[in-house]
Amino acid sequence: MPSIKKRQTATLSLIAALGPFQFDTYLPALPALMLFMHTTDTMVQFTITASLLGMAGGQLFVGPIADALGRRRPLLIALSVFVLASIGCLTATDVTWMIVARFILGFSAASGFVINNAFIRDIAAGQNASRLYSTQAAISSLAPVLAPLVGGQLLLLGDWHVVFIFLAIMGACVLGMAAWLMPETLPKVKRSELSFKATFAAWKFVLRDRRFVTLALVGGLLFGSIAVFIAGGPFALEEGFNLSPTEYTFAFASITIVMFGANYLNRFLLKRVASINMLRYGLSQAIFAAAMMLTLNLLQIHTLLLSIIGFALAVSVMGFSMSNIMGLAMQKHGERAGVAAGLIGFSNSIFGALAAPLTSILFGLDVAGVSLFISILLLAAAALGLIGLRKEMAVVH
Repeated sequence: MPSIKKRQTATLSLIAALGPFQFDTYLPALPALMLFMHTTDTMVQFTITASLLGMAGGQLFVGPIADALGRRRPLLIALSVFVLASIGCLTATDVTWMIVARFILGFSAASGFVINNAFIRDIAAGQNASRLYSTQAAISSLAPVLAPLVGGQLLLLGDWHVVFIFLAIMGACVLGMAAWLMPETLPKVKRSELSFKATFAAWKFVLRDRRFVTLALVGGLLFGSIAVFIAGGPFALEEGFNLSPTEYTFAFASITIVMFGANYLNRFLLKRVASINMLRYGLSQAIFAAAMMLTLNLLQIHTLLLSIIGFALAVSVMGFSMSNIMGLAMQKHGERAGVAAGLIGFSNSIFGALAAPLTSILFGLDVAGVSLFISILLLAAAALGLIGLRKEMAVVH
């Protein structure tokens, strides 16, 4: 197996960071965007849903394409589309245009998740792969911390248009790094046939693995909780506690930096602790976070500090879970790494796309509604994961 160099690891992390940046950089501008486009909060949230749907669809297509054509060429094409889609968002004049452009932006950003994880599976397996996934997650999880801070500062320079100028420039820089540093890691002799028949056969083969399906659903439920926070957080915190967009970015960063710490701690502990045990801890934390937020709701205690603590505990569950879910799920599907990574990504994105608009429709965009929905998703993920994977053996490589 080829080895991975530090510059390539950094490039993979930057590619993965495009996804969080396309979400989080413009979060502080959501209320202003609603006013600018003369629309409703639900329609503005649909711009996030559109991006997640784009990512869901993109990962289904990018996975088989990456297994058939290799990793490098599809990646460079997708990054080019990311730049063009950012320009499309920049020139949007109404919310419908923005929804379409965001769908394309999400579709292109999906390549980062799929091809990055397929690349790692090309060069590593088992616990080593989990550590690489965790390394990438630890580095790229800085993106949700930095992105809203960057977005808040950009909004001091102008309105929401400035955010998409930044994303277009960022995408172009990452495209240049990928063209310079990323090699092809899938030899032609190992590539699969590119056809609908071969694609459906690969999907069918992977989905027959009940363990894989369980891990994919757990990941989807957890990502759904993140999507609820991303979509509802700006309204819950800005309007609930009278925060300015800039103040919100600091509250958001203080929450997501805990997830960065969880990723880093997970990576360190994987040297001695099996992936499945780290995942079990993450799911146990999900139960604790949900219990805390439900208790605060029941007692009607909603302060800014307690809300930040509750959201931080909930969001950081991903730091102990997602890289281990990826490592365990990809373990038995090395020859279909692109397809398997795409299906995991599809599960994450489709759950997120469904959860984001349901927040305002069913639960409301105040702190109580957002935290209630997050709690339900966390408890569902914990129940499914702890019961469905109860026979999984702990193995440290």
